Amino acid sequence: MRKILSVAVNTFRESVREKILYLVILYAIALMISVFILSPLSVGAAKGKLVTDIGLAGISIFGIFTAIIVGSNLVHKEVDNKAVLMVLTRPISRAGYLAGKFAGVLLSLLVLSGIMTAVLVFMMLVGRAPMHPALFPAIALSIVEIGLIIAVMIFFSTFTTPLLTSFFTVCIFVAGHLSGDLRTFAQKFGGRAMNYVMDFLYFTLPNLKVFNLRHEAVHDLRFTASEVLRPAAYGIVYTAAMLYFAWLVFRNREFS
Repeated sequence: MRKILSVAVNTFRESVREKILYLVILYAIALMISVFILSPLSVGAAKGKLVTDIGLAGISIFGIFTAIIVGSNLVHKEVDNKAVLMVLTRPISRAGYLAGKFAGVLLSLLVLSGIMTAVLVFMMLVGRAPMHPALFPAIALSIVEIGLIIAVMIFFSTFTTPLLTSFFTVCIFVAGHLSGDLRTFAQKFGGRAMNYVMDFLYFTLPNLKVFNLRHEAVHDLRFTASEVLRPAAYGIVYTAAMLYFAWLVFRNREFS
């Protein structure tokens, strides 16, 4: 456990060196624009909704973007400069190494998301936007989604280059949000073969739309505990599965 924590801390430090905190500045600027420039152009309750909508979308988008930037070079860099050999010669398993990498990147994203949440709350107070009950559950589900994307990134980084890792992860992200719509389209207009393909993709790829609770948070719609707990459990299980597959690939790799 100590070795895993050591890998996690080192990974966290590397992530911070990527200057991810600059993204907080961009996020704050986007919210300031929404509060001071765009909000006055809105009418009535739409002013507060605009700040909340942009803020929640920003946490998700900036989080995913950061995960791709940091995670794409996660394992490949240490393999390329032979640093992974020094790590694995210590009393730490390859599963522990990957777990530490995941924990380190996730920690950096949690810090980033926490700061952006604080900025959002501050801007909502400045813009007098109401804080509806679904606000923080929506942020929590966005963090679960980010964790899942990190696991996907780690999986691809165990056997391919940083560029392809980023490309494949972006494809998974986009497909994860569109798979349900594509399946519905295939059921209405496609043939049997297309239905089989879309069904396979729908049940194989992560369904990222289940993590979107922003609509409820923006419009103060009712939601149940199961609408938060079930997607969270799904995300945790899928993340664990991706890390397991990453270990299956990584344990058989030879480094020279």
